[in-house]
Amino acid sequence: MSESEKTAKKPYIYPHRHCLYCGRIIEVKGRDYCLKCKPAYVKEQSKINRSKKFQRYLLYYIVAVFAILVLVALFA
Repeated sequence: MSESEKTAKKPYIYPHRHCLYCGRIIEVKGRDYCLKCKPAYVKEQSKINRSKKFQRYLLYYIVAVFAILVLVALFA
């Protein structure tokens, strides 16, 4: 390597992220999607929240059924 190559400035690469849906570069912190893909993000988040709620209620149902079976077994 010659001296000119060592002293040559390298271009600065700006920190950035890519949209999870379309792959475009985004520079906004705290968001994983671009504004064009916001409806897709909102739709996916509502699906996730709905499935979490369903799982929570399913767990409550299983616990309630198990408790009822235990009570029936104790008093039978």
